Parts: sequence; structure tokens; C-alpha cells
Amino acid sequence: MPARLPSVSGARLLWLLEIKFAGRLFRFSTKPIDLSKDDGSTISYPGGLDDPGYEESIDRFSHSIDQQVISLQLDLGVDVAELVQKGHALGGDEAELSCVLVQAGTIQQTYEGRLVVLAGNVSEPQYGFPDEPSGYITCSIEGALSEDAGSLLPPSASISTDTFSEVATDGKEIHEGKPYPIVFGSPGRYQTSTGTNRTTSGSPAYIVDINTSTDKATKLLIAGHHVNASTVLVFDSKSSASFSVTNTTDGLGQPVATVAISGTDIDRTEREFWIGWNDGSGIKNPWTSADDLTGLGDVLRWALTYSTLSIDHGSFAAAADYLNRYKLDGYISDPTTSVWEWVSSLSQSFPVTLRRAAGGIYPIIHDTRASPDSGIKLAASPEFQQISQVQIEGKLSKIFNSIRMGYAVRAKVGSPKRYAVIGTKATGEPSTFSTTTTRQSISRYGVRYRSFDHPYIYNRATAQRVLKHLTDTEALPPRTVDYRAAPRFASISLGDVVTLTDDGLHFTDQACLVIGKTWDVDSWILTLLIDTIPDRDDRSF
Repeated sequence: MPARLPSVSGARLLWLLEIKFAGRLFRFSTKPIDLSKDDGSTISYPGGLDDPGYEESIDRFSHSIDQQVISLQLDLGVDVAELVQKGHALGGDEAELSCVLVQAGTIQQTYEGRLVVLAGNVSEPQYGFPDEPSGYITCSIEGALSEDAGSLLPPSASISTDTFSEVATDGKEIHEGKPYPIVFGSPGRYQTSTGTNRTTSGSPAYIVDINTSTDKATKLLIAGHHVNASTVLVFDSKSSASFSVTNTTDGLGQPVATVAISGTDIDRTEREFWIGWNDGSGIKNPWTSADDLTGLGDVLRWALTYSTLSIDHGSFAAAADYLNRYKLDGYISDPTTSVWEWVSSLSQSFPVTLRRAAGGIYPIIHDTRASPDSGIKLAASPEFQQISQVQIEGKLSKIFNSIRMGYAVRAKVGSPKRYAVIGTKATGEPSTFSTTTTRQSISRYGVRYRSFDHPYIYNRATAQRVLKHLTDTEALPPRTVDYRAAPRFASISLGDVVTLTDDGLHFTDQACLVIGKTWDVDSWILTLLIDTIPDRDDRSF
């Protein structure tokens, strides 16, 4: 997570901007300053930057991935048109917006201690204005994550005569061209409501060798990497059998996992096979001593290593205890899916938003049940004043208090083997449960129902945890309110839990989530979200 500025009473804010163009680093500031570095040297910022109108937010209501954008007008002091004609690209250049606090004329931070609020790239620049200096440009600085060009599945990770010589000698071309699946967790393994372990098809297996005399498959590829499992269940259309796993390499030296199949327990003349991971997991966890890569935080962090974006590994490690309570199991086999597309799809049901900062991508946790004792203590005052009405968010059409989620998906046909239902607890039905939130919502609005299946959940506790989070955010309408805060509150970041006391709104240690932060001339505007969680907040209904 980005570093925070300390709270300095009576301080004001200075903005700093750095842009790389044509092999040079251009610096601007809202007031000319010399900023000291930790080694005793100084960096000069000559001014030339208008108030950047910085604004950032996270959209809790649509679960969208956050994007930061600011618009700027600058004079670079060089002939931009000449440099562009010489082949220097202006769009896409690196840029950084940061700030420092100044109290009584003294800058409170060194260069290394500045708060970087936006690290991104120049977007949609314009130059060559007839009535402006030759260095004048307009542009946006975007901290968007969708620019990622990474891929989870490299083109070479597919079945071919180069990767498996047997494919050439067989002459069958059964699964030639199939991409190697990436398997995480133990897809296919689940429990019934009585706690009995069961296994269904969790990931595909592809034929890489056939006995040409009998026309029977003899070897299957099950993963494009080494795996933890020592054995797996192989499914044909009617039966299954257990076989040993071999971690090896393909013809190009790429790590793969294969299974040699034999005998009559399955029909090896079939051309479609599936794997149930009942004895161990897929890819190894690179972040912990635990073998399984299954926790949400670890899976997100692992997937992002395939992207072209930098990662704030420290922030992911700090958030791991919370995020890894959500267990994921599944596979990836679509070579057209980008890293960011896949990671974005995971955010739809889980309490996390990913953001970009100078240190890389980091997670923001949406903990609806964070204890008020864990929040930053704030009280209404001249430095922290309510400036908006309280808004009840959402329409009745967006209220859902009874949600059914299918999980433990049978990969072969895409249908779930298990369901979890939150809303009201049905007698004798172990898959249903309720919370104070859902019961109160149903009493107010009646049953408001929706249903979906989740392809990456096989764990019952995770299924229930997801439904509890979703109804915490959807069953009862939240409220938002804006406060104007002094510059020293720059230390407050998006996703922070604050504990607010304001007699005017009858708030006493009310837990709120910071979902918006805007710089407005000389102060911050903070947007606070108050989820309606009856059994968290100490009040009667």
C-alpha cells in the first residue's frame, strides 16, 4: 500500500509532478520548491503546475476495477513538435503525481517521503497549439490497469509435434493445438452437506499419446506446470480411475504434468477425459510454505506475476490473512484471456479492489464487518466538517436479500454439484442459512432473490463467506456522506475504515469506509460509506 503522510496540524499541501519525455525528466509543482533528499542533495521543482484537481474513488456498488485519471495543461519548455518529428513518442510516457506537506514554510517530507498518489502514463496528449508556446501540451495521466499486455498462457504452451513427439508418430492429431491448462487448488474436490468427501471433474485432460495398434489413449497432459498431486482421478464419460502423476518437461523443456493411463477401469478409446484433484493440488504456492495455491490473495498475486505491471508484494503479504480465507480451485485454459481480464473477473464476488501505486498493484480490502475499534478515530470539528446531505444509496431493484450460489462445478458439463443459499434458514436444509442483515431486509422489502454459479469455488465455507459478504452490501441500502478535511488528513487512504463521531448525525464511533478522496483547492473532500450491518452497529431496530 502507498506510504502515508503523517498528520501535521495547520499544514498545507504542495503538489509535485514528474513526466518523462524524449529521454528527459520534467518536473513541475504548484509552487517553486527545493526538496531535500535523504542523502542531503536537493531536487528543484520550478512551479508551473496548476491545482491538479485530483480525485480518486472505488465503486462499491458495481464492483468495478478502479481507474485513476487527471487532466493537465503544461508547458514543457521545449519544442514538442520538433521532438515528436524526431521520433520521440509523447503518449504512453511515465508520469507521477505526488504531494508534500508544508508547515510554517518548512517542507515536512524529503523527496523519498513524498506521498505518491498517482503513478501512470501520459494519455491522449495534444501539442502544437497555434496560440500557445511550443512547449504547451494538454494530456491526461492515467493509472489504469487495463493497459496490461501480459498473458497467463504463452503460445508455446500447447500440444504440438514440437512439444510432444508422440503426437507426430501417432498421426491422430486428436488434441493438437490444445493449450496447456493451469490448475490451482484442487478443482473437483468438494464435500457433501454431511461432510463426506466427493470428487467430480475439475479440469480437462488432453491426449498426447495413443497406442496406434489398439487406438487407446496411453498418456494425458493434465497441467502446463508441475503439480503437488501424486495421483488424480481420470474421468471418461461413464467411469473414473486413479492414476499416478508424473512431473516432467515437454519437447521444448517446459514443465508439464502428465498421467500414464492403462487397464480397463476407464474406456481409453474415448477422446475426452477430465481430471478430479482428490489427492493433492495443482500449481505450487510460491508465496508460503503451504503447497496449495488456493487462497484468494495468493492466487491474485500469483496471476499478476504474469502481467506487465509491477506488484506491491508487501501489501499482498499484509492482506493475505484476510483474503486467503476465501479458497479458490479451478483451471485456466483460454489463451486469449489477458491477465487483467482474468483477475478482474475474480473481483466480482469478493471484498477486494486492486489499485496501482508507485510501488505497484496493491489490494484494498472491503471489510464490511470491520470492528469500529479497528478504525481511524475521527470526530466532527472545524478541520473535519460535514458538507453534504446523507445519501441513501441504491434502488429497490438493487436490493438482494436471498442469494443462491451454485458451487463445486462439474467442469465437464458446467453444472454445480452443490448450492449455498442465504436469506432464511430452511428447517432440515443444511445448505441454507441467514443473518440478522438478511432477516431484517426480508422483513422490510420481502424476498429479493438472485442466483449465480461460481466456477472457482468448491469449498463450502468459502461459498457461505461470499454470500455473507454479498448480502452485507446488497440486502440493506448503505449511506454515503461527504466531509471536508484539512490538508493533514492526506494520511487517510481509500479503503480505510474510519470510526466517526458526529453529534449532528447521531454518529458515535460509527464504522465507515473511505470510498472517495478529492483535492478541492485547499482541502480534501472525503466520501464515507456506511454499510447497514445490524449486528455490527450498536443500535436498536
